[in-house]
Amino acid sequence: MHASILKYFAEVARSGSIRKASDELHVATSAVSRQIKKLEDELGAPLFERFSDGLRLTAAGEIVLKHAKDTLLKYEIMKSDLGDLQGKCAGRVHIASLDSLAIQFLPEFVMGFHRRHPAVDFRIRYDNYTSIFHFLADGDADIGVTFDLARPHDIKLVYGVPMPLMAMVSRNHPLARQKSVTLQECAQFKLLLQLDNEVMSSMIAVELGALNRVGRTVVATNNQMMLKPLILSGEGVAFFTPLGLLEELEAGEVVALPIAGSRLHDLQVGIVVPRHRQLTHATEVVIESMSVELKKFSDKIQTVIQR
Repeated sequence: MHASILKYFAEVARSGSIRKASDELHVATSAVSRQIKKLEDELGAPLFERFSDGLRLTAAGEIVLKHAKDTLLKYEIMKSDLGDLQGKCAGRVHIASLDSLAIQFLPEFVMGFHRRHPAVDFRIRYDNYTSIFHFLADGDADIGVTFDLARPHDIKLVYGVPMPLMAMVSRNHPLARQKSVTLQECAQFKLLLQLDNEVMSSMIAVELGALNRVGRTVVATNNQMMLKPLILSGEGVAFFTPLGLLEELEAGEVVALPIAGSRLHDLQVGIVVPRHRQLTHATEVVIESMSVELKKFSDKIQTVIQR
């Protein structure tokens, strides 16, 4: 079987670096380099162009990468089927997710699932809404957990829960006593905004920019963890779903306010998969279990923000 050499090749193609690929694969750099050279010699064509900043696929490399991804997927399906014969769920599942789910939901889900199915392991990457769809389309993820908004046609939603974008303020903030707010009201205060967030920039930022008076932006960052202490300090108004702030909401340290008239009030977070790709049995079991846990998580959030 040539699964190992194809795995090395696919990882080098993804990372653009033999060193990064060796770190990810936990294999010596020399071993990865040797396997890539062996594959190029066997196929009689260079698969990468070498540049000072890394490696890029040649036209031949693009063809081989498609074959490698198809073959590795079939290999994972075969391993999963062999696990079924032995009466166990087995295999590796790749998940691409919003980073806000890294704070509470996914760590708890992975621990609980692995206790029930110890032969399943995970590879999880966190990124923004658009990148998650790209990972799925390119075969770099089996499951995506992201906003169900302007979803590409080749990606399907298998399960979704309500997760509105809300104004987040400290319990001592002047807006905290209100039942809901408008963007006009939020704009009278200092703002804590997110960078590199398509949902935020395509909706909230555009609407804020159209207002006559916009509050001074204290900070804009792509790191939610940086904004959290600023929200807690009462420094300003931020716009988030409750996903990454559940502990603070439960403790009453942060107040989540519905945004009146916002187009994101009916936003959903859901589990998405490639529409036409066969899934391994392990992936299907993960989706079924994750749907149940996501519903429980959503119900818990709704209870907290409505109390």
